[in-house]
This record gives sequence, structure tokens and C-alpha cells, in this order.
Amino acid sequence: MSMLIASCILLACALAGLVFMAARYRRSTNAEIDARKRVDSLENENKALVAKLHVAVEEDKKKVGWLDHQEQEILWLRAELEKRPKITRKTYKILTLGVKATGKTSLTLKWANPLIDLGVLAGTKIDRYERTVSHVLQKDVVMEHVFEVGDWGGEHIVDAQQELIGDEIHGLLIVVDLGGKDAKKVEPGRIQEQLQEFQPQALKYFFGPKTVASCKTVVLFINKSDLLSGTPLEVEEQAKKLYAPLIENLMKYSMQLDIRVFVGSANFGHSTHLLFSHFVERILPKHAYDSQLLQRMVKDFSETPKAEKSEKTVPLPAVNASSEPPKLSRVN
Repeated sequence: MSMLIASCILLACALAGLVFMAARYRRSTNAEIDARKRVDSLENENKALVAKLHVAVEEDKKKVGWLDHQEQEILWLRAELEKRPKITRKTYKILTLGVKATGKTSLTLKWANPLIDLGVLAGTKIDRYERTVSHVLQKDVVMEHVFEVGDWGGEHIVDAQQELIGDEIHGLLIVVDLGGKDAKKVEPGRIQEQLQEFQPQALKYFFGPKTVASCKTVVLFINKSDLLSGTPLEVEEQAKKLYAPLIENLMKYSMQLDIRVFVGSANFGHSTHLLFSHFVERILPKHAYDSQLLQRMVKDFSETPKAEKSEKTVPLPAVNASSEPPKLSRVN
């Protein structure tokens, strides 16, 4: 009996061992399967990373190629720039004077840039504008000739006189008018006010030794001719008669300076186009003309009234071609 019991115990222990071994085998098999899945996943991730690396390397090669191409282009452009002539500037200063609200700024911008919108202008102490006149090639240098126009506010005439004394001025534009802002007819009182402003005692301060030595022309522009009625010639005669004392006083300096009188209207563009041609003719050296400037001058002179054509003018020179157009810029 005891032998039977012992055998049963041994058999139970053997079965328990077999169950344990089977469970352990199942666990190890599951772990192996999980491990294989993990290995497969890692291999797939590795393949994806290798593909991304390959794409990145190819993109990097492209960028290096682009950079090499850009560097070559930069070197080529630099070499081309070295071949081009250097640009230097020659500046000619023109000063605009007049009492407040005579239309100085409108006139200045009208002859320098006929497309300007006169409705956006505001009074200031001084504005300076640069008007490129011509480009002339001289050996390996392109000379850019520029008019710098100083537009002094009407209440700052004394400051303008200081600039006349201290700086080299090549042209002087004195602006007077026939009526104040929004005037509908000629205003004698305003004309007398301006005659008083530019009386002989005041004019002598404008024409000091330095100004006389450097200034090539003085222009008196009688603005707002639209307030007068009649033919252009009659309007001009009337305006000049109203400002006869000032014209007479200016003409006292005609032996030392070129004095010119224009009658016109900045708002309507009457005679404003002649100012540019006049300043070019009197200020710019003849060797500084380019083909585009010459065309502009010929056009302006062709539009000049017969009465003005009869006055003495300097013949226009033959010039070499230049392709760059004139431009206007404001000096801050």
C-alpha cells in the first residue's frame, strides 16, 4: 500500500514538472516571437532612416551645387562690374527764393519734374531736390551731372542769404507772383510787398562777390500769369511792367551776371518747361551734354515763343550718346 502511495506521489510530481516545463516553454516561445517582431520593427526603422539619410545627402549635394553656381555667378558679376566705368558726380547748386505762397515749390518741381502732383505740397523751411541732367563717358569714368535745387521757404529768406554767402551757387531763381494764394485777380498790394522785399538795399546781399564769381545765371520768374488776360505777349508785357522796378534793379547786375525774366504759371505749366533748358544752357558745360539731354533741349527750344527765340542764345553742341534717363530725387 505504501508503495502505491509513493508511486502516486512520484507520478504527481512528474506531472507537475511536465506542466511547469510546458508553461516555461510557452513563455520562452512568446518572448522569442516578441523579440523577432521587435527585430523586424527595428530593421524597418533602420531602412527608413537609411532612405531618409540618402535623401538628405542628395539634397545636400544639390545645395552644394547651387552654392558653387551662385559663387561662380557672383565672381562673374564682380568681374563684369570691374569692367564697367566708375560713376562720379558733378553737382551744380541752384537756389530758389521768394516770399511765402509765391509758388516756389510748385515751380521748382514743375520744371524739374513735370509729372509732380502739386496738390500734395506743403510749406517747409527748405527742401532740396536732385535732378540728374546727363551722363557722359570720359575714358573709364561716367560723369553724372546733377542739379541740386534748394527750395527755401518764404519766411526764411535771411537763411537763404547765408547760404548764398557761404556756398558756391551756380544758379539763382527768384520767384514773385501777381496775387496771393487762391487769388482771382492781380493784387497790387502783394506786388508792392514783394518789390519791397527785393528792393536795391536787399538785393546787394544776394549778389556778393562769391555769388557773382560762381553764379552763371539769375532768373526772375513772375508767377501766376493766369491772373492776367490777353495774348501771351500782352500778358508778358503787363507782368513785366508791374515788376519793372525789380527788373530794372536786377539789370544793374547784367554786366556781371546773366539776368533773365520769365513770365508764366506753375499751376498751368506756362513757361515752366523753359526753366530747365535755360539752366542747362547757362550752367552746364557743353562737354557735359548727352544725346537725351540734347533731344530735350531741342524740344524745349522748338516750343519757345518767337519773342523769346529772338533773344541771344548759345548754340546747342553735338554730343555723344548716353542711354540713362534723367531722374529726380529728394535729398533728405
